[in-house]
Amino acid sequence: MTERLYNSDAYLKTVTAKVTGKEGEFLIFDRTVFAPDSGGQNSDLGTVGGMKVLLATERDGEILHQLSREDAEGVSVGDELLMEIDWERRFDHMQNHIGEHILSGLFKSEYDLDNKGFRLGEDVGTFDIDSREITQEMLDRIEELANDVVYRSLPVQITMVKDAEEAKKYPLRKELKADEDIIIVSIPGVDCVACCCPHPSDTSQVGIIKITGTEKYKGMTRISFKCGKRALMDYRQKHRVISMLAEKFSADEFSLPEKVAAADRKNDEMHRELNRMKGIVADIESARLMAVESPVIAGELAEGDMDVVRRVSRKITDNDSRPAIVSSASDCCVLLAFSGEAKVDFGAVVKAHAAALGGKGGGKPGSAQAFFGDVESMRSFVKIAVEEAERSLQVFGI
Repeated sequence: MTERLYNSDAYLKTVTAKVTGKEGEFLIFDRTVFAPDSGGQNSDLGTVGGMKVLLATERDGEILHQLSREDAEGVSVGDELLMEIDWERRFDHMQNHIGEHILSGLFKSEYDLDNKGFRLGEDVGTFDIDSREITQEMLDRIEELANDVVYRSLPVQITMVKDAEEAKKYPLRKELKADEDIIIVSIPGVDCVACCCPHPSDTSQVGIIKITGTEKYKGMTRISFKCGKRALMDYRQKHRVISMLAEKFSADEFSLPEKVAAADRKNDEMHRELNRMKGIVADIESARLMAVESPVIAGELAEGDMDVVRRVSRKITDNDSRPAIVSSASDCCVLLAFSGEAKVDFGAVVKAHAAALGGKGGGKPGSAQAFFGDVESMRSFVKIAVEEAERSLQVFGI
């Protein structure tokens, strides 16, 4: 069984260990500083003998260290190799894992709510609290209390007990999942839980704890958080964004929300005016197109997006029974519609001809649309669509 040196010294970064087993690209050593993936947390990374460790994982009491297949081929049982963990990654894991302990312990003591799941990703950590009713006031209080725990530099006590019976002497927050060789992690007055991951020696090393968001998840609340350097990097990035926005809106960070709200109101006014102008354009263009005597109404708008094309098409089909094919030269889009009995299957026309001209789209017999990469392809399609529509009308004697 691999001796887990990180259980007795989470700060041990290097050690020489002997290879006791080998399974393909996986090496087993007599001892290790590499903590495996466990409890919602990814494994340590680093090197053995200068070769990259891609994963450390546990199986039947042994820690398997995965190398590339090429590197592993050069290692034999009995070799002694220098192990070195990626310390920045290890310390990041330690900060965020004990941060989760603090947050979970406080949710339990303050609100009698339990953590039902934990994941420590490469950028953010999350845990699931068994309540959908987590208010902002609750989050603020927990966050403030958690950082107070950091400021107080409380000891993180690691105790190893032989079995579940002995573990019952401790005020554990969660039920045990192991029956023997149990590691209990305690922060006096804050949390007590069984855990097999490395932890810092005191809470001050967490640096800062920041709750970054919540979402509803399977009847619970999933809480996102960042600790230590992650929290610092998060603050730095958000500060840059806020500073950029403040400069754009000629405001300081505290008056920025008011300036953004004012800009939103102005944008709403502009949007209403734009809609009014689009309505006027639709009235003018639809009247122009319907004035032309032809079995199929077909017209191209020099300007206008798909919304304008739809407005024009709707005006036509509301007031004229002829098939309408309206296109936009600026957006290379086409809308085909028929308000009478759908004698023209415009959906089939798009399916049969748009793709051959580099377009895409679809629709139903009485309403279809197509989009093209250039105006010439669009115009070629419109010409075909008009011919198909006229042919269909002739068949039905319309």
